[in-house]
This record gives sequence, structure tokens and C-alpha cells, in this order.
Amino acid sequence: MRILMLLSAVLATFCNASYDYYRLPRSIKPQHYNLRIMTHLESPKRLIFTGDVEILLRIIQSTNNITLHAGTGLNIAECNTGVQLMKYHCNELIEIKSMQRQPTYNFIILHFEQYLQRGQRYTLRLRFWSRLGQNMAGYYVSSYQDNADNCCKQFMSVTQFEPADARNAFPCFDEPEFKATFNITLGHHAKYNALSNMPLLERIPICERQNWLWSTFRQTEVMSTYLVAYSVNNFEGYVSQNHKSRVHFTTWARAAAIEQCRYASEVGPRILSKFEDMFGIEYPLPKMDQLAVPDFSAGAMENWGLITYREAALFYAEDASSQVDKQHIANIIAHELAHQWFGNLVTMEWWNDLWLNEGFATYMATLGIEKLCCQWHAYDEDMLDNVLAVLNTDAYCHTRPIHQEVSRASQISELFDAITYRKGAVVIRMMHMFIGDVAFFKGLHCYLQKHAYANARQEDLWLALTEAAHECGSMPLDLQVQTVMNTWTLQKGIPLVQVKRQYLKNTAIVTQQRFLILHEDHAYIRPEHPLAENTCWFVPISYATQSSSNFIATEPQTWLRCTALNEPLSVQLRHLPGDDEWLILNVQVSTPYRINYDSDNWELISKALHSNEYHRINVMNRAQLLDDALALAWTGLMSYEMSLELLTYVKQEHEFMPWRAALDQINAIYRIIRHTEDFEKFQLGGMRNDRNKLHHVSHKALITKWACRLSLKDCVERALNYYHRWFICSEPDSTNPVPINLRPVVYCTAMRHGDGEDWTFLWHRYRNSSLASEQRVILLALTCSHKKGLLERYLRIIYHEQSFIRKQDASLIFGAMVHTEVGSHVARDFFFKKFQLLRKYYNSNTRELIGLLSLIAQHSSSQEDYQQLRTFINGHQVLLQQSSTRSLLRVLEQVKVNMRWRQQRLPEFGRQLAMCNYCE
Repeated sequence: MRILMLLSAVLATFCNASYDYYRLPRSIKPQHYNLRIMTHLESPKRLIFTGDVEILLRIIQSTNNITLHAGTGLNIAECNTGVQLMKYHCNELIEIKSMQRQPTYNFIILHFEQYLQRGQRYTLRLRFWSRLGQNMAGYYVSSYQDNADNCCKQFMSVTQFEPADARNAFPCFDEPEFKATFNITLGHHAKYNALSNMPLLERIPICERQNWLWSTFRQTEVMSTYLVAYSVNNFEGYVSQNHKSRVHFTTWARAAAIEQCRYASEVGPRILSKFEDMFGIEYPLPKMDQLAVPDFSAGAMENWGLITYREAALFYAEDASSQVDKQHIANIIAHELAHQWFGNLVTMEWWNDLWLNEGFATYMATLGIEKLCCQWHAYDEDMLDNVLAVLNTDAYCHTRPIHQEVSRASQISELFDAITYRKGAVVIRMMHMFIGDVAFFKGLHCYLQKHAYANARQEDLWLALTEAAHECGSMPLDLQVQTVMNTWTLQKGIPLVQVKRQYLKNTAIVTQQRFLILHEDHAYIRPEHPLAENTCWFVPISYATQSSSNFIATEPQTWLRCTALNEPLSVQLRHLPGDDEWLILNVQVSTPYRINYDSDNWELISKALHSNEYHRINVMNRAQLLDDALALAWTGLMSYEMSLELLTYVKQEHEFMPWRAALDQINAIYRIIRHTEDFEKFQLGGMRNDRNKLHHVSHKALITKWACRLSLKDCVERALNYYHRWFICSEPDSTNPVPINLRPVVYCTAMRHGDGEDWTFLWHRYRNSSLASEQRVILLALTCSHKKGLLERYLRIIYHEQSFIRKQDASLIFGAMVHTEVGSHVARDFFFKKFQLLRKYYNSNTRELIGLLSLIAQHSSSQEDYQQLRTFINGHQVLLQQSSTRSLLRVLEQVKVNMRWRQQRLPEFGRQLAMCNYCE
């Protein structure tokens, strides 16, 4: 086998002239880059950069060509001085025969007259130039005004290289496995600052350019190209104070907003210190910069030593930002800081293991925040939110496994989804719970130490954790972590665990099958792979009973296992209580699976929830019981009579998580039923809660949102009263009587019941606000209007090429509009009628366009809706199928799911809802 692999490598080297593979050859590896970039920001008409790079190469296999990445928009100087290859040390010039560009994979291929010998080192020098990007990728420009009165637009430059855009900024080996060190030098006008991954060494005047400087930075650690970062800006820095860390921590932002960085500058060093303790490994760099970027496509990016953020993800104002904003900012910072170990120190070998980066960062962020501020209950609430999201989104036929093979570069961006982030975090939490705390952190420490400054695959992690778990005695010796986890990462979907109690024997039979929101007998489901293939998971089973309601112990009491052919095996639970006590599986919802009990056990659970002792059932389990019951009723596996009976217990529930779970499921019904004559029956009458007893900010906001959404008189009157008090203020931009934590609800309610004057007033508040979180709340609230003309005007403003609204917010606003009663029709019509405008706006970014289509599908439930979407997709296949075919199939599947519920389940739901309202 090894001989065949060597022959393949040699043949690939000889045939490189027609090299046609999306991955770089392994014949050459970079060791070090000397990168020099000069950035021009002085004139809006000449936003460009020029540069040169010197790459030290090591030859792994003799070859007469070099293949590396350079984006199609990056101009490479092809003259003798523009591209040079020299032997290291002796500076002997190697003659270049030709340079070939392969635009499909962004390759440049340099051909030579002589062979580059194995074991030798060479220096490759290239000069290049390009315009600064406009689409928040590669090396791009962002603009801003520091206050509303200042009409002079200012510019700054910044990088966003993940996953594959370093190649658009400089020629490089742009794959995670090709790690190297970097010396970075930035040329810029003296009025600007320069930032990069490492601390600034010196600023040297450029003799031939008056008032220009070279900013030179210390050499980086060994790192992947997607983590390289630099920026030229005139921002101010907020230096963190009063922390014991040796790391110099600075938060950067435009001058007018620098005070909003105080909270981020305080919480960042504290979280970094927590992670150092948790992992037993110090953060390896001497500094950490946080940079708030006005235009930024992602929430944040974990560049080593220079993390970049959206302003809304970093800015916090004590007198104007909500408690939810505060926790959100801390969570994002924690996520990016966790990446400094998971992703930066140890990097996935290839993008199919992206979840090792993102899943771990998501999970570790919740652990870090819990240790930082346990009063937030971040760990339980965030992880339950992730579990329930996974149970709902991964129940479709057209989903994907966590570990997703990538067969072309264009697929990489599709991996940045809920499966990678949320399901990745959920299965890591599951693993943490079934091997125990000591083994988990011991295994992680060994994994990080062994693969530091290198790359790893998920198998490397499984090995480290298995060794730790067996050493600690927390996992059966006949079971390997890889055996368990492969069933969760290599196959798609989630299990439905069915529990049938044998009450006379005090036992229960537990079985599993794949849970699908639609069953395979529907002809319109055409999966990528046949559903008949065996699907089985190794499922840790923990449980509690009424007489032994231990919801603390999350370790498995038994396992659902699979045969060598991946066929599921049932398991029997013994020594259970009698027929008057409930049985509940999955303590603290430690594992992402749905559970369906026999009807008698559901009755026992319902009885317990309606009793005064409902709190004996763990709050996370109460939330999953509601979520499971409503999801099972949606698919027809449970009656709505039973699920709605279970649901009514929330009249006495004062915790946030069960309400959140219930209302998330009800929201799926609301999206469909609001378009039907049954909507009048749809109300929360029997579930109203005494809001004065709610101490959780998010809980108050959630209940208030639904009360106002369903036009309950008291809620609407209070919201309008707050808004009108603000409306008549003489200085509304400096005085706002609306309670901070209720502003999203109040603003939306005012738009829903207001007129054009109310809308214009709120629009002006957006234009005059300098607080990113407040701007976001306003932008979303403006979609709540019931005036069709206002919403059509709003969409024209958003998608105008000279819009005041940043491109990063456009899809968010579109999604919010689709969720509203009138806005869903307006947004839908706009998408189909103005698709060419949207295509141009998003620069034919198919991921964004399909994302908008998916939002429309969530709110579509008729045959006409389905036919319109199908006709549209068929008419734009050439463009849309540049992205994943699976995404398009998922859009159509979503509509079919809604259609089926409307046709088959709505009648029963309507009858049971009417009976509930009658009984009230």
C-alpha cells in the first residue's frame, strides 16, 4: 500500500502540468513566510494593496514544479524580478520556465527547467497587488463615520481568511496542514495604526514616501494561513487593567465607540485565565488584541493573537445594552478564546474535521462562562438550547454527518453550520458526561500537548480520551471512545429511543431507530443515500424514577449498542418501580436523542408534572419532555390530546428552559397556522404566567414577546405606552424610557400597531445611534410593521447599493421580516421578483441566497408554495447548484414537512386546541 502511495505521489509530480485536483500536492511544504504588505486607504478611488512575499520551502519529493494558491483577483508580477526561486543559503537563481494559472482551484503552477531535489530548501519570491476586497473576505476595506454629524467616511483594512481567502491576499499554501511561521511587515500612512498576530517590533520611516511607515511585527508561532491576520486603522486601544495574566490584552475600536469596549476588556483576560487553568497549558503568545470591525460577515474570527469581531459582538454600554447583550458578548469572547487552543494551537488536518475547532469552542465557551458567572446558568441553558436545536434540525432526511468529506474547495464554507457548531458541541458534552470530568480534561490535556503547533484528526482525540477514560476506570474496558463517537460523527441524523415498560416484571425494553420528521414512505423524499441502510448509535442510557429521582448522576447505567454490521441491539432495564411511578431517560439531557415512552408512562409523567412535586424532575428534563411530546405529536407518533395535556402543566412552571422549549415548538405551528382559519383558536390563554414571579431576564422577555405577539390587551397597552413616552421626548436620542431588556418587544409591538410616523421615528433613532446592539434591535423591530408599503420601502433601502444598512445585517433583517405576518408575503415576493438584484448584491454567493430561500421555506405550507419554490430552483439550477444540492433538497423537504402537518395534523391540533380553550 505504501509503495502504491509513493508511486501516486511521483506520478502526480511528473503530471503536474495538467494538475487537476482540489488539494495541493504534498511534494513541497512551506516553512516560513516573510510577508510585506503596503495598504492605501487615503483615497476612496484607490483602495489597493501591494506586496511581496518570500516563502522558505522544503522539498519532500523531487519535482520540477511548484503549485500554490493565489486568488483570481490577485495580480502576480511575471517579470524576472516579480517571481524568483533561489537555493537557500547560496542564493543560486533557478530559472523559471513558465507560470500557469488554474482558476478552478486558485492555483498558480511554476514550472522549472531543472528538478528541485528532495531534502533541499529553496526561497520563492513573488510580488503582487490587488484592490482591497468589498465583500468582507480576504484582505478587505471597511468604512465608518465616527458620529452622525461627520459626513466624512473613514476607512480601515482588515483580514478575514477563514476558510480559504488568504490566497486572495498573498500567494501561499492555503490549506490548514501547511503550517509555517510568519514575519509580517505592514506599510501604511503615519496617521494609521497597524496590528497583526504578534506584538509590534518597530515602526520605520519609508524614505521614499513622506509620512509613511513600515510596521514590523515579531515572528509568529507555527500556524495555518487562515489564522494570519493584519489590519491598518486609526482606532483607539483600550488596555485591560487589573488582571494578573502575563498576556498584554488590548481591545481596539473606532474612537467614538471605545468606551463601549470596557466590558470586553474586563471579561476577556478573565476568561483567558480560566481556560489556561482548565487545559493546563498557558496561552502561548505574549499579547491578545480584540478588534471591533464595522463591516464583518461572521460574528467573530479567532485569528491567533488578533481576534476580530462584529461591533455588536463586542460593544456593551451599561446604560443602553441589555443583560442578554452582556451574556452574548461574554459567550462570543469565550468561544474565540477557546479557539486559541482548539484550532490555533492544535489545528484540524483538513476541513472535514472543522467540528474539532468549532464544536469544541462552542462547548468550552459554555464551560468557561459557567465558571466565570454561575448565576447566568449559561452551561445548562446554552447546552439545552443546542440539544433541542439539533433534535429539530437533524431530524430531516437531507442532513449531513458532523464529519463531512469535502471533495471540492467550494464545499468548505457549507460546513460552517449548526451541525458543526451545535451538534459538535452537543456530542462533546455527551462524551464529557459518559467518561467523566477527570478523564475528559486529562485526555484533552494530553491531546493538546501531543499535537501542539501541529495538526490532528478526530481519531487522535479519541485515542487520548480512551486512554484517559480507561486509566480512570470511567469507561468499560471493552469500549473505545472511537467506537462510540464514530456512530455520532460519521453518520447523519439522530436516534429515537423507544421505551416499553413491562410493569408486571418491573422491567423495560429500550430500542432505537432513526428519528425522521417525515417517513421514507413519502415518494417525494429522494435521499442522497438510501434510508434502508443500517443506522445505529452507541447510546449511553441514564435514567431516573419517581422513587429514585437522582438527576445528578449523568454517567450511563447501561448502553444501547450496535453489532459489527451496525445493527441496533435492544437493552432491558431491570429492577424498575411499579406501575404507579414514572421512568425518565437521559438525565440532564446528556445525549441528543428523542424518547417515546409507552402511553402509561407518559400518563405517569403528565400526572407528576401537574402535581406540586413537578420540580423533582430536573428542569432540563422537563424541557425535553415538552419538546419530545410536541415533536412526536407533529410527526403523528403521539396524539395532540396527550401532548397538549402535558403542555398545560407550564401554568405552574417558573423556570425559563421548559417555557423556551415549549414555545420553540409552538412557533413551528404558529408559522403555519397563522395562514389558516384556525388561527383564532391559537392563543396562550391557559398558559399565562405571573410575570412578577419571573426573575430570569430572558424568561420575562420571552413571555412578554408572545403575549404582545398574540395581541393580549395588557401587553400591547403597556408596550405602546412605553413607546409613546419615548416618542414625545424632546431628546429621544439621549433619553429613552423603554426598559432596556424589553426594548425588542416594545419596539416590535409599536411597529405592529403603529403607522408611518412611528416607523420613521424609529428609523431616525437607528440612524442616530452609535450603539451596535441598539441598532440591531431597531433594524429587526422595523420589520414588524403591518404596513405593506413600509416593508417594501424597507427592503429597497436594505438592498440599495448605497444603503446605510451594512451588508452584514441584510440577511438578518430579511429573516426577521419573513417571520412576521405581513412581512412574510412581502419578503417572499421581493425575493422572486428581485432575484437578479439580490444575486448582484450578494455577488452570486449561493450560500447566502439559499439561506434566504430556506427562510421562505420555513413559512411555506401550501401546494402553491411548493410549486413556486420548485419552479424557481429548477430555473436557477446552474447558479444554485454551485452550492450543495443537499441544501436545495432540504428547502423542498421543509415545505413538504409543513404541507404534511397542515393536511394531516392540523385538524386534530385544531380540535384539541378548541377543547382546551372551551375547558378554560
